[in-house]
Amino acid sequence: MNYSDLKTEITDWAHRSNVSGAKVQTFIELAEAEFNVRLRTVDQETVAELVCSSRYTALPSDFLEMRAVEYQGSVLRNLTYATPDFIAQWRSSSPTGESRAYTLRGTYLELLPTLGSDDPEVDGFGSDVAPYQSGEVSVTLHYWAKIPALSDSNTSNWLLASHPNMYLYECLRQLAIYTKDDASIQRYANLMQGYFVSLTAHDIGKRFGGSALAIRVS
Repeated sequence: MNYSDLKTEITDWAHRSNVSGAKVQTFIELAEAEFNVRLRTVDQETVAELVCSSRYTALPSDFLEMRAVEYQGSVLRNLTYATPDFIAQWRSSSPTGESRAYTLRGTYLELLPTLGSDDPEVDGFGSDVAPYQSGEVSVTLHYWAKIPALSDSNTSNWLLASHPNMYLYECLRQLAIYTKDDASIQRYANLMQGYFVSLTAHDIGKRFGGSALAIRVS
């Protein structure tokens, strides 16, 4: 099934002739929004290399949720997540040296200690009181990415290819909400809950491949 097939099936399964193409597109977009909230699968995991030269570095446009930030400094290591409040308190002590922690501020990644320019013309956030070292930091983001949105120019994605039933039934649930069809809302909600549970179980098997988990001895 591809994007065009999905739109056709939504109309056919709805048994309605008055659902416009624009509304069908809206149902697909709402379904993808629901998937982005509920799904965290191996297929969504990806990596991106970022070069941080100022206090804030923009996250990838498809960023959904962080798994890890790997610091490419003198020693390769995962940075520790800290809350924005903790970072702000720590920053007041003017820490120096290599970055040891990160936080997220909206769609930006912030490292601490920060290497890079504090020129407001560079980072766009104005000057700050803490001193910064000059230079750049390379990090590798391991994160969950958004479901690639379907469109005329992107006619499939991993979810539609592997689980077309989830796309179809979630779109029909959105259509039922639009038409205020309570019975269909409940029917498709129950179907989708079952698919979410099954996909989670399938994902665990895919991630670990049936191998026994190893205990790390420190």
